[in-house]
Amino acid sequence: MKKVLYMSFLTISAIVLGGFFGGLVGNTPGLSWLNYSKTFAFEPGTFLDIEVFRLTFGVSLTVSIAQILLIIIAIIVYYNTAPKLFTGK
Repeated sequence: MKKVLYMSFLTISAIVLGGFFGGLVGNTPGLSWLNYSKTFAFEPGTFLDIEVFRLTFGVSLTVSIAQILLIIIAIIVYYNTAPKLFTGK
């Protein structure tokens, strides 16, 4: 269970830091390619429409190059550090 939490922490940290770093270097010549992103979306429109109430469901995911690189680094860090952190038991 601790290994799952550790991997989740590393992955979420990589996603957040990758988004921050990509936005930070977005206008820097030579590093602007790190901010290139692709958006995947599922937006079906109105799901439920009653006179009083309207429910719409949609999911959007934007992934940048910086986030992908940091996720790969997080996986490498996990496999190099997890056996040393969680020995025994």
